Amino acid sequence: MDEKYDSALLGIIQHEGKIEKFLNVVLSFLYRRTDFYRIMKSKNDRLGFPPGVSLKMITSIFQHYDALTRKDDELREEMKQETQKKTATAEPASTRVESAKATPVQNVDSNKTCDTKQCDEEIEGTKTNSEDVRMDSNETASDGFVKNESQSESIAASDRTKEKTSEEKDDEAEDSELAKQQAAFQANPESYNGAIRDNYSWSQSITDLDLRVKVPSFIRKGRDVQVDIAKKHVKVVHKDDQGQWRVAVNGDLPWEINKEECMWTLNPGENIHINMEKKEERWWDCFLTDEPKINVRKIDASRPMTDLDDEAQSKIEEMMYNDRRKKMGLPTAQEEKMHDVLRKAWDAEGSPFKGQPFDPSKLSMDPSGVVNMKP
Repeated sequence: MDEKYDSALLGIIQHEGKIEKFLNVVLSFLYRRTDFYRIMKSKNDRLGFPPGVSLKMITSIFQHYDALTRKDDELREEMKQETQKKTATAEPASTRVESAKATPVQNVDSNKTCDTKQCDEEIEGTKTNSEDVRMDSNETASDGFVKNESQSESIAASDRTKEKTSEEKDDEAEDSELAKQQAAFQANPESYNGAIRDNYSWSQSITDLDLRVKVPSFIRKGRDVQVDIAKKHVKVVHKDDQGQWRVAVNGDLPWEINKEECMWTLNPGENIHINMEKKEERWWDCFLTDEPKINVRKIDASRPMTDLDDEAQSKIEEMMYNDRRKKMGLPTAQEEKMHDVLRKAWDAEGSPFKGQPFDPSKLSMDPSGVVNMKP
């Protein structure tokens, strides 16, 4: 199993939040950018797959990893049983029972005659009884140890289940509260993809940040405010009604910004608007490190086309155009170009079709651009 794409895939699944949405992202990519879902209508069709092949591919890959999972389950079960056997057969030193003392042999009167064979049998019987007592004691102690350990494990497992359930409920409640809070932030343009705090609000795109710091209504001139911006620190102060400087924002940023690209403007009596450019394209979960974090899974992570380079924008426009043409049952831009080439080849000098009505079904073009006549 290849792990080189794990970091990229983890980023997607953390952003989407659910396996179902993650799978939708992957399959929608295959739909939009590949011919995975396209069905070959003839043997000469170079795009797509024969009917049912795409589904078989997905099913085969699923079954492969499903079989690996079953093997992992069997291995864990074997290890569990082996551990239980070792635990059941173990004899802790603390539970060992001292062997019973042997029954003393009565002294034989010197005046009475004792048959040697009879005396040996009595002694042997005494030893056997002593060994039976020892074995019964050990078995009882071992059984007690196993039962006590099993009961302890059951109680511990029950406690863990209760703790996990309680933690899951707390997490769900917290996520629900954050989702409601972020929905309120999303409804305000000044906190879109960001948050509203006591003295300021902030919003963001994948490349920029916008900070708006509140100022009193009597702040009308730029000389009444001071803005200091560093790579990972922002400080904003303004004068109060006594003419003294008051700190409105002063804190560290979680990530670096491009200091040279930052700009700020004063909206008299309203706020100080600061635009900052992120050094790295990423979504911030807070503006200052000491403020509460937002749930980045609940923000709008889509990117406007204007953020993309010219080549990417033209590709997307071409894809959207082709998609509209397909829905209307018309040829795509690539198919139109191919038809133009085939039409020229149709009436070219030496063509067997010259002078006949153009019929694209009789010609085909391979990826290298060579026109061939279909059989």
